[in-house]
Amino acid sequence: MNFASFPYLCFLGMCILLYFTLRKSIRNIFLLLASYLFYSFFGLGFVGLMIFTTLVTFITARYCYSAQTKSAQLVYFFIGLLLDLAVFILFKYVHIIDVDILNWPAWSAQKLLIPIGISFYTFKTLGYCIDVYKRKYAPESSLVYYALSVSFFPQLIAGPIEKSHVIIQQLKQNSNFSTANFKEGGKLILWGFFKKIVIADTIALIINPVYSDIAKYGGLDLILVSIAFIFQVYADFSGYSDIAIGSAKCLGIELPYNFNKPFLSKNFSQFWVRWHATLSAWLREYIYVPLGGNRTSKFRWFFNLFFVFTLIGLWHGATYNYMAWALSAYMWVLMDILTKKFRIKLALKLHLKKRGHIIKIISYVSVVLMVAGIGVFFRADTLQQSFYVFEKMFCFGPSKLGLVNCLLILTCLAVLEFLQKFQAKPKGHCFELIKNTYVRISTYVVIIFAILVVSSRPDITFQYFQF
Repeated sequence: MNFASFPYLCFLGMCILLYFTLRKSIRNIFLLLASYLFYSFFGLGFVGLMIFTTLVTFITARYCYSAQTKSAQLVYFFIGLLLDLAVFILFKYVHIIDVDILNWPAWSAQKLLIPIGISFYTFKTLGYCIDVYKRKYAPESSLVYYALSVSFFPQLIAGPIEKSHVIIQQLKQNSNFSTANFKEGGKLILWGFFKKIVIADTIALIINPVYSDIAKYGGLDLILVSIAFIFQVYADFSGYSDIAIGSAKCLGIELPYNFNKPFLSKNFSQFWVRWHATLSAWLREYIYVPLGGNRTSKFRWFFNLFFVFTLIGLWHGATYNYMAWALSAYMWVLMDILTKKFRIKLALKLHLKKRGHIIKIISYVSVVLMVAGIGVFFRADTLQQSFYVFEKMFCFGPSKLGLVNCLLILTCLAVLEFLQKFQAKPKGHCFELIKNTYVRISTYVVIIFAILVVSSRPDITFQYFQF
């Protein structure tokens, strides 16, 4: 079921209606079954795998918490952790396992061993086990509440990653339908639809043919396409996040924001924190800080960063491209740290104001170009193709992309950035800063019209569904 589609809106509408109509005692059972039904559209076997992971972590966490000795706690903790990780590694990275040795039938491997969203719900269950082991909170006594916190359909496929106990607390307190929540959630869903269908899919339809025949295009074309791609991913993934947050809001559940206008960051390090914020927060809490973070020697600090970025690459996939992308990002973060004092002194010497327009423009352009550069590794099919794109960028010639396509890309980028100017909060709907009621309503009308105009195009899968 495509998240940005009319069938999904019908599914969501029925869930909202029935959830608040049913008795409180069976609401969450209904929502759990609805979440499993939603996930079953992507593969019935995926539901069974998620149920297995849910049961393992639920049971081992409870035994871990109630164990009387430290050694017993460790045993139950590691059983849950290792089984959870084993399922994740086996199903996520099957392509690097020698199927000939394991004698798996080739006809079933690709279909059954790539569960959609496994990275997201595995990180959630791992975090739950770790938090219970560290006694941050007691394990949930109700299997229904815990299973629903894992499978809650708005954030199941691609986040945002929220802790189970936070969702469970909200589910237990959730009682009456809120018109304010429904209106706010509807605005977020509308904004997410616009970013996904109008912006991201329009850019994708232009740049996908370029990567199918790179040799045909010149350097300027490839530079524009590389920049356009990172905005496509941003509009696509942040659009999904807005739909997810809006859907949960309609059901009375608050999910954290995932994006905070990342291209307006002061530097690449800040960009990384403001892009896919819940993944960054998870890695910081459960990996980076336990390793020592930056409160250690400089060498150890840089190693901790290297380890985290290596995990980010592997989380996206065990390919050379994802590793090159993640390690390139690590190098930019490292460069940002090492040149910080120099950049401050240079700005003072040139009499540039810290929050001045010139600094903002330089920061914006540099962040966009750095992200676009490493984005080539993310988009290209192979490492060889990535280097070929970089090589072709310096081969200037007549544009083969066409004036209309170039203008369409630039228009999409301009519209996206312009509309975000009216978004005050990372999780707020896009138009809260438009104070004139008539202008705000007119903007909604134009956006709805734009969505309807382009909705007849073929569906393009969300970029992060593959993870």
